[in-house]
Amino acid sequence: MSEVIIREARYEDSYELSYLMGELGYPTAPEEMTERLETLLPNQDYACFVSCINDQVIGMIGLTKGIYFEKNGCYARISALVVSEEFRGNGIGKQLVRHGEDWAKEQGCTAILLNSGKQRTDTHEFYRSLDYDDTGLRFIKVML
Repeated sequence: MSEVIIREARYEDSYELSYLMGELGYPTAPEEMTERLETLLPNQDYACFVSCINDQVIGMIGLTKGIYFEKNGCYARISALVVSEEFRGNGIGKQLVRHGEDWAKEQGCTAILLNSGKQRTDTHEFYRSLDYDDTGLRFIKVML
C-alpha cells in the first residue's frame, strides 16, 4: 500500500466525503457535503481531516471543540470517523484518531469523546483498543 497522507479537508473533497458519509450510514449528496463544509471549515471550533493515498481521499475524521459546563476547560468530540471499506484494517482509522487527538491537544482540550451506535460492536472494540473507555449511554430525541 502507498503512503497515507493526512491533511485538512478542502471544499473540493466534497464528492469523496459524501461517498464516505454514505459508507458510514448517512447517505449524503455531494452538494449537501459542500454546504456542510462551507459552514464547518471556516469555524475554528471544527476540524475535518482526510487520509489520502495517491491524492485519493480514503478516510476522514470530523471533530468539534466544546466547552465544559461542569468544570473549567474544553474537550473535543469525534463527530465522524470513517475509512473506505476497501482500505479498512490497515491502521488508517487509528492514524486519523491519533491525528484528531493531536488537534485536540493543540486546542487545549483535556479529553476527547465520541458517540457510537449500539449496533457498531466492531467500532466499540476499535475505540477500546485505542484506550477509550465506555462510560455511559447516549439519549436522543429527534426534533423535526
